[in-house]
Amino acid sequence: MKLKIAYIFLSIVLLCSCLFIEVSALNFGGVTPYPEMKIVNLDEMNNEWYKEARSFVNDEAIIMNQFVYKEIGNEADEWDVYYYNFYGSRPIMRSEVVTILSRYNGSYDTIDAGKYIGSSCEDFVDVPDGQWYTPAAQWAYENGIVNGVGGAYFAPDRTITREEFAAMLYRYTEYLEVDTSARVDYSDFADSGSVSEWATDAMSWAVAEGLISGKPGKLLAPQDTITRAEVATVIYRYNNEVKAHRDIWDGSIW
Repeated sequence: MKLKIAYIFLSIVLLCSCLFIEVSALNFGGVTPYPEMKIVNLDEMNNEWYKEARSFVNDEAIIMNQFVYKEIGNEADEWDVYYYNFYGSRPIMRSEVVTILSRYNGSYDTIDAGKYIGSSCEDFVDVPDGQWYTPAAQWAYENGIVNGVGGAYFAPDRTITREEFAAMLYRYTEYLEVDTSARVDYSDFADSGSVSEWATDAMSWAVAEGLISGKPGKLLAPQDTITRAEVATVIYRYNNEVKAHRDIWDGSIW
């Protein structure tokens, strides 16, 4: 009798364990985490200055948080921790910028550009086939948003400056056939003279639209590399002020 009761008890324990694993797998995309797994969003903990911009670009799948796994201690006395981190201070690359603009623009299906998906980039010799940024680079070039760096090179891994990003966003707005005539005299910025001649229209437009407000010390810092946080902030402001092309977004990510 005792053996029979023990057998029933063991069966119940095994059944409950299986149910727990099934539910966990459903909740975490087929991956069963430790029961005491912690998920921490480092940016929310730090309450960063670009919080609203980060939330916007994340919600719209334009610039995403990075999901980072980190082990602490050992399984005997500590559980694993998973971190969300936006890496806002990291400089942004040219390949990322064209991807960000294409995602902001909308899915490729909605702009009748399905031909770009999975395609090669015929105009840049340093953009390999099948890379995550290949369709965006081709789309941006064909629509006059980027011109390359000379000699049929795109330089996808090169970081960009604040004035370069202003120029790309300016050209993107022209591509949308949205008014880009706004101008302002930005000579009151201490380093206004360091803006490259080719970027003056774009920078004047960006300041006039409130997209670039400068850095401490009344600096435009046009030659400084632009960070993920700064790009997110400009895109957030652009969406609020220019409101150029959000009507076609269907929420898909290519």
